[in-house]
Amino acid sequence: MGMVSKVFMVALLLHAATVGAETSHYAGIKVEPDIKVDFQFYRVFGQDVASVARQIAKQGPAQARGHIGMASYQLSWQLQTRPGVSRCELEQVKVMTRIKVMVPNWMDKARASAAERQKWDALVGAMFDYESRHKDILLESVSLLGIKLVQLPVARDCAALQYQAWQQGQEVLASTSERFTLLQQQTDHGRKLGLVWPKGI
Repeated sequence: MGMVSKVFMVALLLHAATVGAETSHYAGIKVEPDIKVDFQFYRVFGQDVASVARQIAKQGPAQARGHIGMASYQLSWQLQTRPGVSRCELEQVKVMTRIKVMVPNWMDKARASAAERQKWDALVGAMFDYESRHKDILLESVSLLGIKLVQLPVARDCAALQYQAWQQGQEVLASTSERFTLLQQQTDHGRKLGLVWPKGI
């Protein structure tokens, strides 16, 4: 389908602040966020926005499932541990997020009228605005999860420490899902931002 994929990776190394930390918690733990955003473009054709929208509405799973665009988000984490003499040693925390965004590329847009091009740019701009708000929520969750994981209480057993991390991760995932739902409700799934199909589509 002439799909073009660009991957942007941001790998930042942060150090958790340990000033005033209690001895019952791990100290000096490194947090490594691993953030990747993958933009994929699929081709669409048409003489105006309405005809392009009709084509998009007929697209299958290989494109954006009939939506102008589609985004998926993943959040995961990993603890680097080793058994110690009297406790499980936590050496590093890694928080990973993967964002995949599919957007249409109107191939013959240059042939359309100026009014139609402006209408299309506004529609795509609204889509990016809507998805960007989801991304911001996810990145805030990455930061929050990193903080929670480096503040885990010291555990004698590494399996127990991993379970504590899983519990914290589930809480952050649930909170992220709730914030996504609230955003969708507040924006009417992007319609209040201008993400509105042409009438009759």
